[in-house]
Amino acid sequence: MSKEQDEINRKWADKKVKAATIGFYHQGCQTSISTEKFPHVRLDEVSPVVYLTKKPKKYDYLLMWNVSAEKPSEVGEYLSYVKKHNDTKKLTVLEKSGNQALILLNAYMPSSSYEKVLESGAMPAAPVVAKEGYETYSIVSPDPKSIKKLAHELESIGDVRITRVGDFRGQVEGPRLTDKQKDALSVALMNGYYSWPRGVGLVQLAHAAKISRRSMQERLRRAEAKLFPHLVKDYLNKKK
Repeated sequence: MSKEQDEINRKWADKKVKAATIGFYHQGCQTSISTEKFPHVRLDEVSPVVYLTKKPKKYDYLLMWNVSAEKPSEVGEYLSYVKKHNDTKKLTVLEKSGNQALILLNAYMPSSSYEKVLESGAMPAAPVVAKEGYETYSIVSPDPKSIKKLAHELESIGDVRITRVGDFRGQVEGPRLTDKQKDALSVALMNGYYSWPRGVGLVQLAHAAKISRRSMQERLRRAEAKLFPHLVKDYLNKKK
């Protein structure tokens, strides 16, 4: 282990880790521009940012987003807008079902907010979420000064809103699902079972999963019973 790595490890081990939630409107970036234009659309980061080229005031990057909205039509309108945007090189829809879509986006942006997070000495603690023009970063750091430094750096390329700074408490472990329950939920989601109106029934889902209708129903019921209270509580806490 190098001296630099050893120093970094000591820095994290010797101090109480701080956490912060930072909302950031990225000037000139299509993520902020597009989600501001479509306020009912939410983007959840699925992959790390991959930079293909880096030039002054122009980053060529790849990123996977999960796109969701209140209505399927809003997802379609959003994808159409982004596909035609001047900064988009290529948009590939990997999966689409109901009011959600998984996309691979190759585009340009004027500067990198993600790199500024790393350069500050902070570390991303959760995938980025983009909604209503703002990218939300959840970060952790052993030094509160790095959080202030990051906010200052981000202000040079956009608008910053710090919604929380405090001790890092970690994540409460969510409900545990069996592999069969996870598979059942995945099949249901991909086939539009949770869309409104429902795109398929239990018979079709069971056929797709190659199991009996009764097994599909039982796995979904058990999975939903574990997930639903947890999701409702998490949603209500975020709304406070």
